[in-house]
Amino acid sequence: MTETEKAATAPDLPTEFSEIEMRCPPCNTVWSAPVARRVNVRTHPDARLGILLKTMHWTRCPMCKTPRQIETIFEYYDPEQGLLVQVRPDWEYEAGGGEDWYWARYEDLVLKYRDVEVRVDVVFGLDQLIEKYLGGESAVREAQELWEARRKEQG
Repeated sequence: MTETEKAATAPDLPTEFSEIEMRCPPCNTVWSAPVARRVNVRTHPDARLGILLKTMHWTRCPMCKTPRQIETIFEYYDPEQGLLVQVRPDWEYEAGGGEDWYWARYEDLVLKYRDVEVRVDVVFGLDQLIEKYLGGESAVREAQELWEARRKEQG
């Protein structure tokens, strides 16, 4: 099967959103913040931009306005590439035991998608995702240029 045929037969796994409870360390305020559990970059192409700019999964305390990164596990899905990557917090690799932790998470993901024709992988942090699958620093520069062009158009 060619790459084009694989992409054409790739399932349309939808983007899924959820909420996560956040607590602000400075003021102790609790709120719910939206998160993506899976992003389909065919249906939500700006998710790729948010990843490259590292603006995805950030929130701000509604009381004191302190910005906070939301460290959550999510799946990056590119149906054109037939690729699904689970993105885990970068600290998890060291805290969880390195290679053994990677292979255990990878096995879990393979089993989860065993009936879906998609290539799977696990990465720890946005930097690994960007470097391994999204084009590295040149893709980050292109995303920054695109974002600046959009900002100029708006304003």
